[in-house]
Amino acid sequence: MISGEQKKVLQRSLPGLILEDEPLAPKTAFKTGGRAAVFLQPETLTDLRRAVETLAEMELEFLLLGGGRNLLVGDAGVRDRVVISLTRGFSDYTIVGSDRGTVMVRVEAGVQLAELIRLSAISGYGGLENLAGIPGTLGGALAMNAGAFGSTIFDKIAAVSLIHTGKLEWRSVAELDPGYRDGGLEAQDIVVAAYFMLPRKAPSEVAGKVAEIRQLRRLRLPSGAHAGSVFKNPDGDYAGRLLEEAGCKGLACGGARVAQEHANVIVAGSKATSRDITTLMQEMRERVKSSCNVMLEPEIRIVS
Repeated sequence: MISGEQKKVLQRSLPGLILEDEPLAPKTAFKTGGRAAVFLQPETLTDLRRAVETLAEMELEFLLLGGGRNLLVGDAGVRDRVVISLTRGFSDYTIVGSDRGTVMVRVEAGVQLAELIRLSAISGYGGLENLAGIPGTLGGALAMNAGAFGSTIFDKIAAVSLIHTGKLEWRSVAELDPGYRDGGLEAQDIVVAAYFMLPRKAPSEVAGKVAEIRQLRRLRLPSGAHAGSVFKNPDGDYAGRLLEEAGCKGLACGGARVAQEHANVIVAGSKATSRDITTLMQEMRERVKSSCNVMLEPEIRIVS
């Protein structure tokens, strides 16, 4: 639990960057969960490095919040860590090199993935089309190695700039060694920006592919507040298939229900709580374990 005295120290040390008792539900895909005792919004790299140094000196841990796409915040909120969001700043998108067939683009971690893909389509930069329709920020997408339709966010990345133990460092993709829904980052690493190598294409070609992928996602996924896939695919199979076979479609707990459109998606109604969602997840796992002896691993991150 962050004490009142610690909050005062943070307010003095990081003036203008700290919010107290900040609601987190509106910042997540499920729209559930409690408040952050301390919510930190750095606007510049200098702000961020100063904040990380201050937290280290105070021996306070932090939780990095991207777009909240794959995060489920407990109903009690986050009281023992400082929540850091980069969406107040870190929103630049800059061309740093190009030749006839390729462009290198520097994208900061607070940029919405949807905005990156929109700009890429307008400019005629390909390679990211299969990620169209995935919500959240670039930083969050990198942390979980977001992907769809056979592609992942790391497929076109040359390097990542991040803060590691308070220092600004670089990592190549090989050094990070990202895996399935895992960007290879360490627990307290903060991505600042990523450098993409993107092939030049006709803008109409990129825009057409983006529209096609978005339509496919609309057909496969329900409307309402959800975080996409709840569980990771097990080796050689699909979580959605196993969940459907186990009879999970339509299951409900309180204000949360498993979508009829996709058995690996939970939709949170207006009265849903995070407890409803975690209880429903447990029921889904138990059904799959009972029916085919597979224990599914959550894709969403549960924080309490």
